Amino acid sequence: MSNSVLTPARRADKRSEERKTPESVEPPAFDRVPANSSPRVDGNPSSNEVSAELARKWLAWQCRMVTGLIRGALYLPENAKRLGAAVSWWPEKGEGESLLVDAAAQALAGNRSVVRSQQHYGPDKQRVCELIATPFFVDNKPVAVVAVLISPRSVAQQKAVLQLLQWGGLWMKTLVQQHSIAQREAGTFALRAMTAILRHPSSHTAAIETVNQLANQFRCERVSIGFRQGLPVRLQAMSHMASFDPRTQMVRRTEAAMEEAVDQGIAMIWPTIPGQNSVVSRAHAELANQPQSVAVCTIPLRGRSKVIGAVTLERDLKDPFDEETVALCQSLVAVVGPALESKIQDERSFWLKGIEAFKESAASVFGPSFMRLKVVTLTALVLLGALSLVDGTYEMTSPASIEGAVRQVLVSPQDGYVKSAGVRAGDVVTEGQSIALLDDRDLQLERQKWQSEYNKLQTEYQEALAESERVTLSVLRAQLDQVNAEIQLVEERIKRTQLRAPFDGVVVTGDLSQSVGAPVETGEVLYEVAPLESYRVVLEVDERDMAGVEKGKTGRLIISALPETTFDLVIDQVVPVAVSSDSRNFFRVEASLEQPAPMLRPGMRGVAKVDMGQRSLLWIWTHSIVDRVRLWFWAA
Repeated sequence: MSNSVLTPARRADKRSEERKTPESVEPPAFDRVPANSSPRVDGNPSSNEVSAELARKWLAWQCRMVTGLIRGALYLPENAKRLGAAVSWWPEKGEGESLLVDAAAQALAGNRSVVRSQQHYGPDKQRVCELIATPFFVDNKPVAVVAVLISPRSVAQQKAVLQLLQWGGLWMKTLVQQHSIAQREAGTFALRAMTAILRHPSSHTAAIETVNQLANQFRCERVSIGFRQGLPVRLQAMSHMASFDPRTQMVRRTEAAMEEAVDQGIAMIWPTIPGQNSVVSRAHAELANQPQSVAVCTIPLRGRSKVIGAVTLERDLKDPFDEETVALCQSLVAVVGPALESKIQDERSFWLKGIEAFKESAASVFGPSFMRLKVVTLTALVLLGALSLVDGTYEMTSPASIEGAVRQVLVSPQDGYVKSAGVRAGDVVTEGQSIALLDDRDLQLERQKWQSEYNKLQTEYQEALAESERVTLSVLRAQLDQVNAEIQLVEERIKRTQLRAPFDGVVVTGDLSQSVGAPVETGEVLYEVAPLESYRVVLEVDERDMAGVEKGKTGRLIISALPETTFDLVIDQVVPVAVSSDSRNFFRVEASLEQPAPMLRPGMRGVAKVDMGQRSLLWIWTHSIVDRVRLWFWAA
């Protein structure tokens, strides 16, 4: 951007260069655009369209206003969120086209200006540029989006270029809203006035140029412009006058009329027109009743966010101001207002600029805007600070279950059938108590068979003994021993058909009461019995919580069936093998109860909390999320 806009300190050095190339900032001949190509605002679908000729001339003029501009493009939106094709390029299509399209699309989608620094383009992305895009709106509808590539520069200069584009957007908005030849001519004047303002080094000379052009445009005898200095308005420039005496009565009356319009915040006309009978216009009446009566119109001069002064126009009483003229004048003043405000702000001292920036920052932080968000943010910061300073006991939580310290398994001693079952899982049994009985009829028959064989051999043995047959006696003696062994084996198998409790305890698993007569196989597990007073607690510790879990740590156990009772435990062993179950990995940690509890039963489940030491409350509540985020970033 030219130094006359970016760096006021170098304006004098640049003015000579600008006088050598006046065509670089001459406004385009918008007044020569054909009537059929001008935008319309009559409510038709094409009322907010920008013609290709208008886009080309506007973009060429806008791009010549910025030094170091590489390429620019103007796009028309297809709808409120979708970008259409470019209607104009400057100087022509080329490198960086994709960057311009992306920035324009983002500006249109977000309804805001976009500034991107350090963008790479060109061959092998070796060239660096800055990217600026801003949308233009008419009646809250997007009509165009401009995007430019500029050479690298400071943030302040980027903002200045963006301001220049936005000021040009005000002119674009004015053009779109105007549909008559008179309005286009007035729009051309506004653009020339703004160009003159930007070219002049000071606000005083820019104000003089503005009032001179206003006087010529509206055929006024005198046009005055004043800027606010606190509450009062002080006259800054008068048309066709290089200087004036601020103590004269005419100047004081003009300033009073300006203050009258600024205080009421409306455009004031004298003689009054219908609709202004309720306003106070005493100062305007005094200004109009000079030795030579004139018609007076005063319009408040608005900057970007506030009123910075006023413009007073005076012309022959025979040619009074009508509503259409006043509306047109208001639109022109609205265009030049932000440019004049920028000039005034650039002329402020370094200290005033610093104080203003500090006030704006303080207002955004401590002001009433977004009060709810600020209160919530402040409360959250205070709470986080307190939580980071207060320590608490960190307890690792995991599911837990009760298991017997030992578990006796009762299996089927042989193939057979269930004859009866006296207990089932959950029943308390005593040592030697019959738990179940298997069918032993086949064994009884087998026992009788061997017993008969024994009796037969015994008879033969007696006969051989009577006859003193030694060889026969030896053979029969061996056969008797063999049959006797078979009888003892069958009796032992008959005895094993009765399943008895090995000790006092509780049946953990097994229920044959619904399976009487069902076949069983040798080695099949029928019951499991656990002792009543010897238990161990098994914790299922998630792999994320294993850090610091070791033998000797103490904790508490709460059983789901006994939520009102807490049991103390001590970790005895950490099994160093992970178990996968239910889509998670956990480690088995075995612990013992410090005191036996008769109300506990194997198989009960609950929750165990292991004391892991003192940590800050903030760490206790957030470490799980922080660890997950760290792992996610590391894996990404």
